[in-house]
Amino acid sequence: MSQAGLSLPSTVGARPEVSETLRVPSAMLNRLLKVAPALSRRKIAKGRAVYRQGEFSEQVFVVVSGRIGITMLRAGGQELLIDIVGAGALCGEGAAFDGMPRFSSANALEPSEVLAIPAADFCKLMSSDAELAALIVQTIALKQRTLASRLVQVAQASPEVRITELLSQITLPDSPAIILTHQQIANLIGASRITVTRAMQKLRREGAVRCKRGQYELVRAHRGASASPENGAMVRA
Repeated sequence: MSQAGLSLPSTVGARPEVSETLRVPSAMLNRLLKVAPALSRRKIAKGRAVYRQGEFSEQVFVVVSGRIGITMLRAGGQELLIDIVGAGALCGEGAAFDGMPRFSSANALEPSEVLAIPAADFCKLMSSDAELAALIVQTIALKQRTLASRLVQVAQASPEVRITELLSQITLPDSPAIILTHQQIANLIGASRITVTRAMQKLRREGAVRCKRGQYELVRAHRGASASPENGAMVRA
């Protein structure tokens, strides 16, 4: 692979079709492409699966570009959205390492590209490069911390607090627009779509959100939330 192949795809000016709910620093991906530039890449069309719940696989995936939705099927067959991840995210490592069936599915929410790495090769890369190993551990720790935070919110907080906490975690000063549907928010905070719609209405009445052109702008956190975005967040109604 040429040196040009080490660079990440340019997304300047491109509008994402859906926002990430877990943002991962690019350092791990950049290091991985530097130490192993010949890794196998796989293009995933929108709507296609990277992997499916219940499968046995020894492959670890790292997202290079696009957005991947991580979901689980409940006992009744309902699909539960866990996270939406983008470039730099690590996916499917649990089943690849423990040999158990995959407990979640990963599907492309927009045209995406991933690195597909056998678990044995992934371990060799970690053992051969201490910097890469440290960055991988940090990436996994970020996933665990984010999921733990959401579990606490689901167990203790009101829907209004859960919504504003979620949006506060997702929004960035240079990218305030959050593109998520009410149903996606409902899945992420452990509520029904109706509950989210009612909570959004309450937040509007309280002045915590503004509705403009079919999107909601988060003005401030709901009372009881631990954080608030600096520049607002936009959500599709």
